[in-house]
Amino acid sequence: MISTGKTPDYIRHVYSLSNELKSYSIYQISTVEKDNNLLTEILRIEKFQGKSNATNINEYLRLRTTTNWQKCQMITGLRPTKKERLFYGDWLKSDKLNTPKKTLLIFIFSKDCQSLIIDVYRGFYPNHNVILQNILNTYETHL
Repeated sequence: MISTGKTPDYIRHVYSLSNELKSYSIYQISTVEKDNNLLTEILRIEKFQGKSNATNINEYLRLRTTTNWQKCQMITGLRPTKKERLFYGDWLKSDKLNTPKKTLLIFIFSKDCQSLIIDVYRGFYPNHNVILQNILNTYETHL
C-alpha cells in the first residue's frame, strides 16, 4: 500500500491517572470518541520485565480483563518516537473471521503524566515505516 496522504480513522480514548507506584501506573477512562471503547475502562502502564522478545521498549500496556493484574491481557510495548511523550505500539487481534490483524496504537502522555491519550487505529497497521512516520508526524506533544 502506498500512502494516499489520508490518515486512517482512529478512535480516541482519554484516560486519567488514578494510581501510581514505582513499577506501574493505573489509568481510568475519562472519555472515548463515538462511545466506542475498544480498550478497557481501566488499564495499566507497567515497566517492561523482559517477558517477551520485544526490543526497544521500557513500558508495556496491560488491559484490565480479569480481577488479577498478573493475568490481565498484555497488549503491546510502548515504542518511543522522536517526540517526547509520544509512543506507538501494535495490537494483534483476531477479526470476525478469526484472522489475526494488527492494529496501530498511538500513546500521548501529558507533561505531568496525569493523563494519557490512546488513539486506536482499528484494523490498520502501516506496512511501511514511511507511512508510520507520516502518521506520527501529525501528532503534537505539547499537552
